[in-house]
Amino acid sequence: MFSIDILTLLAFFGAFQGIFFAVVFWVKNKHFSNKLFALLLFVTSIRIAKNIFVHFRDLNPELFSNDLIWRLLIYIGLAHQFAIGPLYMLYFSSRIKEKFAFQNRYLWHFLPYAVIIATSPFIRWNFWANGGLLASYISILLYFIIAFQRFYSKRNMLEVKTKKWLGGILIITSLMLLAYSPALFHYMGYIGGAILYTVIVISMGYILLNNGVLFSTKYETSSLKSKKASLYKSQLEELMMTEKPFLNPELTLQTLAEMLQVQPHHLSQVINQEFHKSYADYINAFRLEEAAKKLKDPKYMPLKISSLAYDSGFNSQPTFNTLFKKVYKETPSQYRNRFKK
Repeated sequence: MFSIDILTLLAFFGAFQGIFFAVVFWVKNKHFSNKLFALLLFVTSIRIAKNIFVHFRDLNPELFSNDLIWRLLIYIGLAHQFAIGPLYMLYFSSRIKEKFAFQNRYLWHFLPYAVIIATSPFIRWNFWANGGLLASYISILLYFIIAFQRFYSKRNMLEVKTKKWLGGILIITSLMLLAYSPALFHYMGYIGGAILYTVIVISMGYILLNNGVLFSTKYETSSLKSKKASLYKSQLEELMMTEKPFLNPELTLQTLAEMLQVQPHHLSQVINQEFHKSYADYINAFRLEEAAKKLKDPKYMPLKISSLAYDSGFNSQPTFNTLFKKVYKETPSQYRNRFKK
């Protein structure tokens, strides 16, 4: 007799929502980091769905009479754990690094996943019971640690929204790791983690919709195409490295756009979308880096810090001091004194 409970329905809804959001993210958001997030959400939802099917089979064993197909579904679901970690790390890297670009060497991280998916029809439970399952959990944990370290080291260089978003994902991941740890899994069972995932996906969807991230309309009507945006990004990076316009304290978005011969609103869009920063944050990051180089350079030691701040493009020493301490965790004078010694 067919049987289903409210927990199973909720869990199925969460997995479906995760896959739905993944598809929407892939289609609606063209930025590469959003593509990575879509893939991460998709493989995680597939993995969670495996647990739901196990619980559902316990309720309705007569519906899963073909043992071969059942084992294949379970093993493919488990195999997705080897894709979660690499996607997690790459997503964080794409949001943290200003010049992130996917490289072919990153594909090596997905080799275990590809091999296990390809050999799933031939794998037996002994593989998972005798180390495969443990290795997949360790893989997720190690990539989580790498992502956390990268986030922590660059947290002060990130926009507030980005920092809150990535910090929230780290907390969510910690909860999921805890839910699937042996200590809690014994009590929560297969359906417990899936229910937690449902709550997380629904909450995430609400936040994304409320902040206009999921169906972003800010640049939806923009005439700037992705190829043109990539070109402007490259031109901007080259300009900042060669001519260093940020050294001018009076530099404005309009002036910078004229130097690049682009529309100011297109330049603003490129900085927002490609670097995940506001214009001010983007320019000040270069100025701070320039000031830090001069503070530790022996030939600039005789100069006052205020002079170095102005020479680096700041027109206010209090602003410079505040931003410098926020990024480097010490005042400019403390930073310089370390290199004097």
